[in-house]
Parts: sequence; C-alpha cells; structure tokens
Amino acid sequence: MAQTPVVRYENRKTGRTVTLIATVHSGTIAYFKKLNEIVAELEAKGALVCYEGIRPAAEQEWAEAAEAERAARGLSEPIRDRGLQALCRYLGWVDQQAGLKYSPSWRNVDMTDLELIRQAQPHNVSQASDSFSDLFAGLTPEQLDIVMGSCAALVERLLSWDYFDLVWRWSMRTASNDAHRNVGRVMVEERNRGALARLPSDADAVLLWGSGHLPGLAAGLKKAGYRQRGTAWVPVGELPAVWPSLRVFWTWLRSPGKDDSAPSHAGVR
Repeated sequence: MAQTPVVRYENRKTGRTVTLIATVHSGTIAYFKKLNEIVAELEAKGALVCYEGIRPAAEQEWAEAAEAERAARGLSEPIRDRGLQALCRYLGWVDQQAGLKYSPSWRNVDMTDLELIRQAQPHNVSQASDSFSDLFAGLTPEQLDIVMGSCAALVERLLSWDYFDLVWRWSMRTASNDAHRNVGRVMVEERNRGALARLPSDADAVLLWGSGHLPGLAAGLKKAGYRQRGTAWVPVGELPAVWPSLRVFWTWLRSPGKDDSAPSHAGVR
C-alpha cells in the first residue's frame, strides 16, 4: 500500500505552523477524498492553502518573451502528462486535478511556465523534450501505458518509502545530458525555493505539494526556524508488486528494438 505523509511544522519564534501535505499526482478516489477533508479542516481553522501547479504566464508576457522561449512553450507538459495519464490507466486511479477540490480561496505559489523555461533555459527544455519523445518512439498506446505505468508505480513506491533522496541522486547521476539535469534542478530545487519564499508570514499555512519535493521543503522550513511537530500518513492505493513492475520496465529498457519488443501485461500483477 502506497502512502504519503502530512507533516506539521511549527516556528519556534512566531508559533506559526506550516502543514506540509505531500501528495502524489495520482491516486484512488478515497485518497483524494481524505486529502480534501484534511485541507478543509485546516482551512476552517484559518490556515492559508498554498498549492503546487506550474501555471501559464499571461499572454502579454509571452508576447514579450524571446523567440527561443516561445518556441519551448508547452514542451515540458507532455513529459509530465503522458506519464501521469499512463499511470492512471495502468492502475485505475484518478489524477490530482480531478480528485482534489481546488478552491478559489487557495493560492498557487508555484512558478509560471515562462519562468520555468527561463530558469531551465529554452534549449535545455527543448532537448529534454526531444529525448523523452525519442525514448518512447514506436510504442503503441497500450505499450506506453505498460512501460510508463510500471516505471511510475516503482517511483511512487519509493516515494511512499521515503526514498526520494535516493531516486533524486540516481536520476541526476544517470541523466543522459546537462539538459535533463538543468530541467530537473529547476523542476525540484527552484520550485521549492519559490514556494517557501511565498508562504504567508502572518498566518498559518497548508503547503499542498508533490511528495518528491518533501526533503527540500523540509530542509527549507528547518532553516527558516520551523521544527517538525507531528506526522500522519494517508493511504494512496495498492501498487503492483515491486519485482514484476521492475522486470517489465527493465526488460523494455534493455531491448535494442524497443518499438517491437515492448512487454505485455503478462507477468504484471
């Protein structure tokens, strides 16, 4: 059973609290229902809900952007969205946008898509997108679901075991080029920094953020004078067994002709 933490932090000087609700971007309906209940209870007590989600920059900003920046617009979205959709189909889950009840009272404290492109640099975003497309070229929709679903299920299990640091160090060490490393750095480290900087100073806060960001956010809160005061766990849903999922992904990864040797559902449970 995968699960994610809800961690309460308290500032030792001001007494203000930050409740870090670490989410995964897909889960069962029951998972998101529980998260909605937790958020509603905290908001009713006066906490400001701050959430993750790279948002579109204003059209005027895009009109004034450099040509290379405009050319990279939207390229990072398929990488994220295709993996999420494949995992939902693979496990019968729903994505976060459908499961969470976003309220107008919540505040998006993430960066814009244009800020992401500028910080990661347009050529890195373009190169990372091309590499992703090449990696999965030739897969049928069913094969894509199996391969990406298996990979995402493994990552979610590691996240539920609190092994994100291991995943992050491995992904950065094995990244095929500087483009992936730079995009990954902005996607995690820079977004963490921005979220912490935008937390309210005059109110308690709920930080609704992806579980992969938890180590960096926790370190930032500690540096700002917060101390952990309690942790609760929320079940996400059942995941496939580790070894069948790993076997599916590893078999495909090592296949010289990935387009005609992608695995089937056989052996996956």
